[in-house]
Amino acid sequence: MNLKLKNTLIILATLFLGIVIGFLINGRLSQMRIDSMRENFTQKGMDYSFMRALDPTPSQMENIRPILDKYNDIRMENLETHWKQQKEILDAFESEIKPYLTDQQIKKLNSLKQNYKNRQYNFKKHKRKNGSNRRGQNRN
Repeated sequence: MNLKLKNTLIILATLFLGIVIGFLINGRLSQMRIDSMRENFTQKGMDYSFMRALDPTPSQMENIRPILDKYNDIRMENLETHWKQQKEILDAFESEIKPYLTDQQIKKLNSLKQNYKNRQYNFKKHKRKNGSNRRGQNRN
């Protein structure tokens, strides 16, 4: 092999390796951001955010804990209400549009609904000590 071909192959291999590594790193960083956003919809996520920002003393924690619990419950009730309203809106949309669709379009609509249900995240009220093994679990 001559020197030009060898140098060209090395440059192409390095470029390819850089693209692959960049792709993998970008995917992992995106997943970490999504996980972080997902945690904010749980009681532990709210607790962790405020505890990290405020860094309360143990004596302050005695006073802060009931307040956090109260507002966590309010937030979760609001989210559940929102999700129920969204489901009602989509159900009304579906019932209103179905008479105008063909059988094939109805199958596609049902397929879209199934894909949407499979992607929905299962945000439920988490009690302390029952969460997943994620970052910041034992900080409270």
